Amino acid sequence: MDNDSPGLQEVSNEESFEDLNQPDYQSLVYLYFADNEAAQQLATTLELHHHEVICFDDADELQSAIIVRAPQALVVDVDSPAGEIARKKVGNRIIGNCPVIYVSAIDDFMQRLAAVREGAEGYFLKPLDADALSARIDEKIARNEVMAYRILVVDDDEMLASYYEAILSSAGMHVKSINDPVEVLDALKKFKPELVLTDLNMPVCNGLEMAQIIRQNNRYLDIPIVFLSSETQNEMLAIETGADDFLSKPIDPEKLISTIASRAERYRNLRKQR
Repeated sequence: MDNDSPGLQEVSNEESFEDLNQPDYQSLVYLYFADNEAAQQLATTLELHHHEVICFDDADELQSAIIVRAPQALVVDVDSPAGEIARKKVGNRIIGNCPVIYVSAIDDFMQRLAAVREGAEGYFLKPLDADALSARIDEKIARNEVMAYRILVVDDDEMLASYYEAILSSAGMHVKSINDPVEVLDALKKFKPELVLTDLNMPVCNGLEMAQIIRQNNRYLDIPIVFLSSETQNEMLAIETGADDFLSKPIDPEKLISTIASRAERYRNLRKQR
């Protein structure tokens, strides 16, 4: 009997773990420049190197954007009053834990020392060698990918989905959220998550039903599914349906991060052994 869901092909024996887990998305890079023209020129070059680039010139907007959707790397032009504000936020760890690279026209030992102490992982001089900068960004992203689990969040409440996405992104995870469970098969195929975090109660298709649909496909028999619900009486039913864990709302952010990281790491190790 064919257990595959319609529209999805079964994984061939030749497909490796790396092939299955190669996501179809571009790495997200934020540029913080006071000079908009320079930022746009750099963005154009980085996009040619398969980066998704968003430019900012306001430190508060940058900080808010990082909370909502953390980038894989942040490039900051520090040669301006606005740049000084941003580097203080970096140094005080107000801006998240993504790799930060400084850009400056000042080639000075003390400036470089300050950058190191502030946590910057690169210091590039103007005029910029955009190709070299792109290579450094790729290097830093690749180094961080080791722990950057890919998490799919499914919740019909957009505010809650964004909240969970922000928490997990702040821990260095790659997160994609969808608000309609009907989209889950497409998201699984394109994003290739290492864990699905889902609400239990959703219209049209509830979390239990969605979990069963996911398990119909042999490719996703062992992908971790973690439920979130305020209805703890459904915990055993969720586990019997194929859930790997059940978290009660309201959930402590640290508990959410530790549970998701533990389950995703276990799944990643299992796939590597095959």
